[in-house]
Amino acid sequence: MTLSSKINEALEKLRHQNPSADTDFHVELSTDGVIVCGNQFKFKHSFSEPQFLKRLIQPNQLLIKACTNKQRSIRKVLDLTGGWGMDSFIIAHNGREVTMLEQNQLVYAITAHSLKCIETNPKLAQVARRITSLHSNGQAFLTDSVNNDQFDCIYLDPMFPSHKSSAKPSKEMQLLQKMTTNVDIESVFKLALGRAKNRVVMKRPLKSPAFSDIQPDLVYREKTIRFDIYLTT
Repeated sequence: MTLSSKINEALEKLRHQNPSADTDFHVELSTDGVIVCGNQFKFKHSFSEPQFLKRLIQPNQLLIKACTNKQRSIRKVLDLTGGWGMDSFIIAHNGREVTMLEQNQLVYAITAHSLKCIETNPKLAQVARRITSLHSNGQAFLTDSVNNDQFDCIYLDPMFPSHKSSAKPSKEMQLLQKMTTNVDIESVFKLALGRAKNRVVMKRPLKSPAFSDIQPDLVYREKTIRFDIYLTT
């Protein structure tokens, strides 16, 4: 089955499973990504969009700092909550091998198509080749013994409800919030602590409380978000 067929199949499945949800949108494939159109929004998912490329080469990103160490021993990263794949792509651009999981069939198919498109970009094809994209959820993946102890760093960016005072998220993030949910994120986090060779990184809103009773060993803060780092060695 082609990626185009997978995207259309996933969209119809989403509408069938959630008839009352806001699924009045359609997708258009382009040579470098996917255009998602709705009644009140339109956005393009692509790893070669100028705005994303600017973010990609931004120096001193705390995401990269959180997912690396001074010993340079972190080579393989597992992104348990892939979403649109932008964080995974940034990590891979920094030289790491990334396995990216996405449980929503439509989000996975769109991201997989955009990754396929970038393989023809001479400057970014090598980055795409360092990413393995899987349609799976963290609970299933981490409980499979085959996947034990393969990753130096495990990264989580769960969907959390926006605070009333927070700025309204972008259209693509609003759509992602409608289509995805946190499935057993607490147990997934605990599993990750037992699987990561070096560290688990949790992305959080800046002013939100700690995710669990376990206090992070390191915290890196940006203007609106932070990265809580739990060392496992």
